[in-house]
Amino acid sequence: GSGIGLASMAAAFLGCRVFGTDGALSSVELLKENFGRYDGEFNEGAKPKGLLLEWGDSEAVRELIERDLEGCFPDVVMASDVVYAHSAREELTETIRELCPEGHLDGRVVVAHRWRVDPKGEEAFFKGFEDEFEVEEVPVELLPP
Repeated sequence: GSGIGLASMAAAFLGCRVFGTDGALSSVELLKENFGRYDGEFNEGAKPKGLLLEWGDSEAVRELIERDLEGCFPDVVMASDVVYAHSAREELTETIRELCPEGHLDGRVVVAHRWRVDPKGEEAFFKGFEDEFEVEEVPVELLPP
């Protein structure tokens, strides 16, 4: 989920067309409220949208691609602090693969992650993509302060 929308707003401020998604309607409403607070600050083509999208809902993913992305796959899928939820990893994996399918050469998936409760399961999540994506872990020491 997009949480409060901080990463989405940062991307929008950089000029990206952003769709912040969450599986909880209350979170989507919060996203829209937060996006609205900065409505006049975004460039016209870069106003972020808050949308309901539950991981694993293939029909909703197809609808997002057709309706909101005008039939195109996203260039970048960003996720932050989402892998720790063991109960939803399979659905998250499925949704990532649908948004960035094999053959979508320009597609990128960026996942910000902090190792938590289940390091083996979390590591398995990332290893599960190695045959489809070039996986690179960026050590925290290389990130800006």
